[in-house]
Amino acid sequence: MIHLGDCLEKLRELPDESVEAVLTDPPYCSGGFSESQKKSANGQGLRSETIKEVGWFVNDNMSTSGLIWLLRSVLVECERVMKDGASALVFTDWRMVVHLAPALESSGLQFRNMIVWDKGNCGLGNGFRPQHEIVLHYVKGKGNYFDQSTGNVIRSKRVNSNDKLHQTQKPVELLAKLLKVVTQEGDTVLDPFFGSGSLGEACLRLNRKFIGIEKSKFYVQEATRRIEGVKVNIDTSLFSFSDCR
Repeated sequence: MIHLGDCLEKLRELPDESVEAVLTDPPYCSGGFSESQKKSANGQGLRSETIKEVGWFVNDNMSTSGLIWLLRSVLVECERVMKDGASALVFTDWRMVVHLAPALESSGLQFRNMIVWDKGNCGLGNGFRPQHEIVLHYVKGKGNYFDQSTGNVIRSKRVNSNDKLHQTQKPVELLAKLLKVVTQEGDTVLDPFFGSGSLGEACLRLNRKFIGIEKSKFYVQEATRRIEGVKVNIDTSLFSFSDCR
């Protein structure tokens, strides 16, 4: 199920203890602009036409304090709708871990682990070029686990640029590996930043239910189209979950 609207407003409409997991990829705001540039820039550094298209909070345009406030507020609502034993998995950048990890734990969830997504190949830059992203893992209560073969370093290739529907789109294979650890068939997974629907596709291929919340009408349309296509052509053989890497 996909909901169009602000994630905080839509989260408040969900019933208590109604999901088995949260898996989401929020904006990172991790350093493309300095804090002073973010605060002084008109429209947070975006052109007016871009603001209309994608919103002011994408990429590095929100301040660090603004992002902390937003994601902590989101996790407070997620804690309420999560069942006992449920996990929350939140993608972020290494530069934001020191800020977000304690702030998100103050939602009432327990900070349990830090998962590394190894992309296999380094990206652009100088010196030690970036090759990974981080997933912060929180649990409500003791935590329920359903797969013991996956380590906290997961290798998965980036989405090919020609196949991207969203600028920060994550590989379905990666999302599926995460879901296999913290959910089982029939469980419901929540994504407050649904984007192009990668989480929805992963859930369908693993026989999980999903609730997606997305503010952009464009991405809701793209995600809906994508999900309908997956329903017609599900192929669960795409994924293998056999080793710790």
